[in-house]
Amino acid sequence: MKGSSIDSQIEACIKKAGTKDVLKYADEGFSGELLERPALNRLREDASKGLISQVICYDPDRLSRKLMNQLIIDDELRKRNVPLIFVN
Repeated sequence: MKGSSIDSQIEACIKKAGTKDVLKYADEGFSGELLERPALNRLREDASKGLISQVICYDPDRLSRKLMNQLIIDDELRKRNVPLIFVN
């Protein structure tokens, strides 16, 4: 992942999805240690509304830099039957 631009990470996720019909959530300029980030909040809201069938994330630390936050998000998605898939 070192040296991977956000655009290349998004492209890898789109390739993994097998379609270009995707919603993109990227929090550029926000610390990955925070659970409260605009795009992450939108993803969590969209999942709760049933707008997302799966979440594809480049790498676990792209979801959150803190394991506890990763587990919270994973638990929320599981309760909504939304698989969390990682490229790496």
